[in-house]
Amino acid sequence: MSGDYVLDFHQNEEGTLPLPKKCGVSVSCYEAGEIQQAIVSSIEELLYALALSGMDLRALDGVTVALDTRKAACELQNLPEGIVPLEMADQPETMDLARTVAVRRGAEFRFHIVMRAGLGLMTLSAKPEEQTLACGCIAHEAAHVEHEGHLYRTFPESYGQSLDCGDRSRQTFIKAMDVWSEYAACRSSAQFLPEATEDFERAFCLALMESRSSSQRWIQRYSDGGKASETFREIQQVFGDAFICAGYLLGHIHGLECRGLDEAPAARQLLSNDPQLAELMARLEGMLHELWLTEFAWQSLEVFVPIYDLLCEMMALHGMTFVRDGDDWRVIMTNDETETLPHKNVVMSKAKERF
Repeated sequence: MSGDYVLDFHQNEEGTLPLPKKCGVSVSCYEAGEIQQAIVSSIEELLYALALSGMDLRALDGVTVALDTRKAACELQNLPEGIVPLEMADQPETMDLARTVAVRRGAEFRFHIVMRAGLGLMTLSAKPEEQTLACGCIAHEAAHVEHEGHLYRTFPESYGQSLDCGDRSRQTFIKAMDVWSEYAACRSSAQFLPEATEDFERAFCLALMESRSSSQRWIQRYSDGGKASETFREIQQVFGDAFICAGYLLGHIHGLECRGLDEAPAARQLLSNDPQLAELMARLEGMLHELWLTEFAWQSLEVFVPIYDLLCEMMALHGMTFVRDGDDWRVIMTNDETETLPHKNVVMSKAKERF
């Protein structure tokens, strides 16, 4: 059997559910036909359940179950060989069981869920905890379909072309958008896997600690003669990932109708040791909640600028500032974390390093 199936969603008694008319499901990673059919049926039932819960899945392109989710996602996006999309560094396995990617279909973009073969098998598991995990992961990706679909309908120019970020770093601006993306998906799907708080908290704490130590290593490497462009890229990456992990955690907590980090004691303890960092995270939380409340009233992609600016503050506090100068970037590194942010902003304006 080819392993390619088509789900033909129909109307219920009350009208059309927020599902696409048709949806392709590829399960060719399994050899046995009966396993393929059982997993397709499980996916179909779950998509119906999510739509009945109120999730808008009209922008869903399809579902692919694969042994290598990154490879499958790149093939769906038709990326040239050797080119991978800008994404987070490797994450704990429980946070990297599936992903959602934008794919072009004719003149429009739709959103495709790609998940690991093991996750597909979990939907058939006799163990309730494995079925719950599978349901929670697929619900999270379905929530991405909902929110990314809304973003595309509102700002179609944000897909399929180079994003115009003005005088801002494209890498950091995309990270800022990804922070919202994971926050929204977690907030919308938290009820399906409430016990995931501990995993998100652990990932947040690890990412925060790693971003601080990694940035100092890159700054030291730069001081020893390393390339400014490489340091610029890597420091944006590690702090962007830390913010994304914050988005996961805050979105999940808010989705459980909790406020702040009361449900995440380890994160709260880590932040209590750094008042400046705690203040930044409190502001991030407020920004994300405001975006949630105003999602259907956004006027432009400028809504993500406050997160971008906050990310820049985070990097400045830990040793790197930058500013656009025509087609170049002026960058300065400082290893003195005791400097005040206003002083670092003054230093930034006098930066001499270009690339």
